[in-house]
Amino acid sequence: MLKRTSDFTHHVWEAADLVGRNAPRIVDDILKALFPNTVSAAEAEGASRILRIGCIAEVKRVLHRSGSSSAQVDFGEMHESFLPLVRALQRPSYFVPEREEEVPVRELIADPTQLDAARRFMRRKGMECLDEAERLDRLYEAVMGQGDAAAVPPAMPIAVAPDRPRSLSSSEVS
Repeated sequence: MLKRTSDFTHHVWEAADLVGRNAPRIVDDILKALFPNTVSAAEAEGASRILRIGCIAEVKRVLHRSGSSSAQVDFGEMHESFLPLVRALQRPSYFVPEREEEVPVRELIADPTQLDAARRFMRRKGMECLDEAERLDRLYEAVMGQGDAAAVPPAMPIAVAPDRPRSLSSSEVS
């Protein structure tokens, strides 16, 4: 019986070596074997989907943080000019949509096409967050009486070139 988070993490990394760094595939590979009683109970109570979604979120958390020797960036294998850039990254891997999985940074460096896909995906997700923050700003202004909700036009998508970061003013981040 699995009793510790470190055991779960170990099983996640083992499964990742077999099925790739794709959280849904990992969950499908390990869930029933690791938690047979929980899976049976969830099925009986109609909560299988909820259980799977929660496990996928936990597997994503494991994949996003350093924890597997295979996920660690080997600085000896990379050109020294990349070191400051890699050290500044907040994660050891990034999602590549074409592969439908997290790809370690060292592999991204070795394959610029995948690095480009990962950075574009992160930028698109960031833009979605900025667009939602803009909508929340408009709602906040309307709620606080600083604007008329009926007169507030829908947020326009923020136009940013996909290859260039957008600088935020201090009023946009607060």
